[in-house]
Amino acid sequence: MVKDLLIKFLFILATLSFAPSVVSETPVALQEQKIKAGLVYNLIKYTAWPKTPLTPPNQIKNTYNSTTLTICLFGDDPFDGYLAPLQGRTAQQAIISIISVTSIPETASCNAIIVHHSQRDQLPKLLEFVQGRCILTLSDIEKFAELGGMIELARQEEKIELKINKDAVDNSKLVIDARMLKLAKIISKGGAQ
Repeated sequence: MVKDLLIKFLFILATLSFAPSVVSETPVALQEQKIKAGLVYNLIKYTAWPKTPLTPPNQIKNTYNSTTLTICLFGDDPFDGYLAPLQGRTAQQAIISIISVTSIPETASCNAIIVHHSQRDQLPKLLEFVQGRCILTLSDIEKFAELGGMIELARQEEKIELKINKDAVDNSKLVIDARMLKLAKIISKGGAQ
């Protein structure tokens, strides 16, 4: 009950209209990045990684390490440093570690990858590389979910909308809590639901 209320509160907060700034766009942009960083934390908390390898040990692609949950920033930090407070916090009974990666092979050790818009050209190769691995992919790149990414933090007018590519999530063997799915726009092969 309390968790449901907390989740609803955070999503209501995330979808509230951004107050226009008379002086500059910067405060609005920073507020948006802060909200997106908070959403990332909650998405991580409400995503379940497999506890044991899903493939034979000699073919392990990526499994959840029960002591560390590694969030990789592929490219620059898309949330202007607002993810930094997550370093050392816990989610899924693991300590969160945030690292920057600059190449696709480095992402093999990640539990979650946040893709910066500067890496849009690398997106097809990255998504092919992580396909079938237990790696959550997130980005605010436009049409990220439609392109095969798992979770898009989309700006719709003056709100943040979650778009979840359920097929990509299911193929990774990750499980996103049903309460989170209810708050998102679900993208599937047949189009949005």
